Amino acid sequence: MTETKTLTLAVFESESQLSRSKLFQWVNLYNENNSDVKIEIVNYLDNYSDSFEAFNQIKVEISAGKGPDMINFGGQYSPLDASSGMMADLYPLMQNDESFDKQDFYYNILESFEVGDSLYVLVPTYRIDSYATANNELLGLERMDIKQLADAYNMLDDESILFPGETKKAVFGMICYGSLENYVDWGEGICHFNSDSFKEILNFANQFPLSLNMANDYSAKAFFTEGRALLYPVSIDNVYGTTRIRTLYGETPTYIGYPLDSGNGNMAAIVDISIGISSTSKNKEEAWGFLRSLLDGEFQDNTESGLPLRISSLEQKLEDAKRAEFDSNGEKVVKERLIFDSEDSVNIYEITNEDAETLKAIISKIEFSMTVDSNLYSIMLEEADYLFNDDRNVDNVADIIQNRASIYINEKK
Repeated sequence: MTETKTLTLAVFESESQLSRSKLFQWVNLYNENNSDVKIEIVNYLDNYSDSFEAFNQIKVEISAGKGPDMINFGGQYSPLDASSGMMADLYPLMQNDESFDKQDFYYNILESFEVGDSLYVLVPTYRIDSYATANNELLGLERMDIKQLADAYNMLDDESILFPGETKKAVFGMICYGSLENYVDWGEGICHFNSDSFKEILNFANQFPLSLNMANDYSAKAFFTEGRALLYPVSIDNVYGTTRIRTLYGETPTYIGYPLDSGNGNMAAIVDISIGISSTSKNKEEAWGFLRSLLDGEFQDNTESGLPLRISSLEQKLEDAKRAEFDSNGEKVVKERLIFDSEDSVNIYEITNEDAETLKAIISKIEFSMTVDSNLYSIMLEEADYLFNDDRNVDNVADIIQNRASIYINEKK
């Protein structure tokens, strides 16, 4: 009789979150269908007050040659944690798996989560974070850098804005959140926050107000429908995303993405699963078998939040979304809504071929992921506050961020 191996999967979720999670449901199904391998979920938040303490405990265990077989970081994933020796590189396991064919997937999305030349986590479903624009200065561009963004903004009339909620901190935070690929080499563990383009972000953000004074009749939606907002923050987590945005603009805009010095500015982002194999696991092949199952058609076809990596699964979802459905009264079924706070929602019943092709074109060009270390991000926001509130010199603020970030990154290596 074949011995059953038990593999441990570390998670960091409340009990209610865990019970609702797609990963939890998949583990139960996987265990039902496999007699030789069982996955045991270990929720580290059961014994530690927060995820910071839990992460540290796992690091201690792994450094001692122990720890779980797999870790789901979820949305708390940091490339600095994954590349610090905690996690195994998944690429060799992929390459040795004869059943894995990269042609079945949007492989560039997998690659967008690389750290150096290694892949430490699998993100089986993802969303797209970007900026859309219908501005004549930016239309048709494959990408923009911070200077192009500043130039386009400076050409706007007095009635126009960058985006709703444009304060110093919001502009700086939102641009930096998706542009860290400019300034951090996660694999080498070095950063460049004293570069000219980063200083340009600081200067650009500093021209906005510290706080907002909104009129009673303020309408965020009107800024876009009337063409008075330069950028629309975009988050696409299902096949209706490009339809929502086309409906808002009345036409298909340019998905310009985040300002980068090079490369495409549209970002892949984690929805709820970013799972890897710990470097000390003695069951790496079996652990890869479980991770690999997250790429199978059964899982990918049934994703409810996030876009599937498997090409055939996305194609099926797009085809389904193109077909209008009708209820028992012969009325069209609402499949999606365009919603703004305090505004009437707009119903969406189906998508067009153009919407589908737009989405696939965005996906195929993605090069980078939005993987942000929360502590590093906090350092940037904290020091930028001294520029915004105390009128410190931009060069000095950039140098301080560079110094603090370098120390922090070195400590995490």
